[in-house]
Amino acid sequence: MGDGLQPRIPSDEQDSDEPEDHPMGADRTDSRTDRHPVPSRSSPFLGRIWTKLDWTVGTKLIVLTVPLIALLSLVAAYTEHMRNAALMQERLAHRAKSLAHQIMADRQYYASVVVPRVKDLGGTLGPDYREVHGRFPLPATFVREASEITASFHNGFTANLISPWPINKDKGLKDRFQQDAFAYLALHQTEQFIRTDTLEGRTVMRVLTADLASAQSCVTCHNGHPQSPRHDFKLNDVMGGLEIVMPMDQYVKEGEQDLALTLAGGAGMCVLVLAIVAFGSRRTVTQPLARLSGAMDDFVGSTPAPSTQPDGQGGDEVAHITGAFERMKSVIATQQAELRDANQFLEQRVVERTEELRRTMEEKERIGSELRIASDIQKSILPRTFPAFPHRDDFDLYAESIPAREMGGDFYDFFLLDQDRVGLVIADVSGKGVPAAIFMAVSRTMLKATAMQGGSPGDCLRQVNNLLCPDNEASMFVTVFYAILDTRTGVLEYGNAGHNLPYLLSGRGGIVVLENPGGMALGVMEDSAYPVKRVQLRAGDGLLFYTDGVTEAMDAAGNLFSVERLERLLRRIQNGSPTELVRDTVAEVRSYAAGEPQADDITMLALRYLQGPTESNRA
Repeated sequence: MGDGLQPRIPSDEQDSDEPEDHPMGADRTDSRTDRHPVPSRSSPFLGRIWTKLDWTVGTKLIVLTVPLIALLSLVAAYTEHMRNAALMQERLAHRAKSLAHQIMADRQYYASVVVPRVKDLGGTLGPDYREVHGRFPLPATFVREASEITASFHNGFTANLISPWPINKDKGLKDRFQQDAFAYLALHQTEQFIRTDTLEGRTVMRVLTADLASAQSCVTCHNGHPQSPRHDFKLNDVMGGLEIVMPMDQYVKEGEQDLALTLAGGAGMCVLVLAIVAFGSRRTVTQPLARLSGAMDDFVGSTPAPSTQPDGQGGDEVAHITGAFERMKSVIATQQAELRDANQFLEQRVVERTEELRRTMEEKERIGSELRIASDIQKSILPRTFPAFPHRDDFDLYAESIPAREMGGDFYDFFLLDQDRVGLVIADVSGKGVPAAIFMAVSRTMLKATAMQGGSPGDCLRQVNNLLCPDNEASMFVTVFYAILDTRTGVLEYGNAGHNLPYLLSGRGGIVVLENPGGMALGVMEDSAYPVKRVQLRAGDGLLFYTDGVTEAMDAAGNLFSVERLERLLRRIQNGSPTELVRDTVAEVRSYAAGEPQADDITMLALRYLQGPTESNRA
């Protein structure tokens, strides 16, 4: 191990044989004496040892580290051993409790089911059932013989029924454990008494559970038996106890083996640390210090020597390093001056950049405030008061739009064209942000103004398309689904401009997608045709309009919510009110996204057709 393992104890001959021309040879003994003063004469032996020892860094590290690791290993081994012992006792106690419950359950079943059946069939009970034909074992005999079979296996448990009032005198209390257990169970009938003990040279866990009179047959048998010391038992009285003995010697042996392995590992760790410290200190401390001393000697040889030598320093490596640092003072002072100038310049730049950042943040806050105001204005364009038509009882509707940014491109609308017709609109503008919001406002205004003229959905879409196409330099477009519901007849007339087709939710169960009449998005090609389709609604039927922000919502893995998942959801909630349909769908989409940023606007409109209008509604 070299210098990293053992202390260096130079002898007198080694001191005398040191070369005379060594530059530090004459001072080494004196400096060592100065560093280690001789203790008082009351301990001359320790004084000689102290003056002889000259430990290296590696040796000091070993002296400090190895005992600490050994102590930690012992503490860890003891702690682990005690924890394993506690866990072992806990597991054995749990197993014993489970066995006690199982045995008592078997005994109770035997006493409450088998014993009455035996008596009904004319049989008798007794411990001599093997010699008497037609006689069956007593419940206690059943438990004892089952325990004997279990005990015949290697490390098997034993179970025994004992009592302070035994019919069979061999089943009385025999030792201190049983006496203490019954004294405890007299006050805690529903609990168990557990103790670790030694029986026949083996370490065991003994568990005693109260044996309660759980069946009337047991009470009758014990009270009527001529050899019973007690004849006044009642139901749920403590008649005795079930003792379970669990062998622990195998587990104790395993715990001792684990402790030995832990101690061996700690010893191995000490040896490993000893080797690492010895090797590492030589490579990382002793040799680098020697190289540094040589480098400083080269530096001293190429640099003018200082006028004075630092006090208290000889000609060793520390003196060389100290002298070199003295000669570097002027360089450091120059660098400090340069650093101060640079720091002043940086501080000035920080002030300037801070002011620029403040102006930028103010501008950002102004823009953000304007965007929030614009968002509020945009939301106010859409009808948001529900119920929208509280005086109507022939239909109910609800809508909601959740933009992905401050301002969105989706919109919905609904309006009464006359007393018997209601217009329903859902649309999705291409793009996002402010341009989409402006195009959305223009499209909605045009669409509603055209629809109020009373034309069919196809004529309305065609007129709005021809208004949007000529001046659409940004090449933006909007998908629209526009429908007119005749609340008197239940006929839904609709046209589609490239939008997602709504779902028809039948009041008799089942969902279907409305048939697509065909049609291109508005703002793409002038004079496009928009055919019209019709579908008959019955009382209780519902409609769900939606934009692609619903089906294209993504989870953390990038998977889409999908049309299939939406249809499965609608099958579950199709009988809900329009408000429930929209809000349950929004909640399902947000749960699926699980906190992922919303990628697109989410807009839905739901309607439930209830019945034809009453005379009061028409008035």
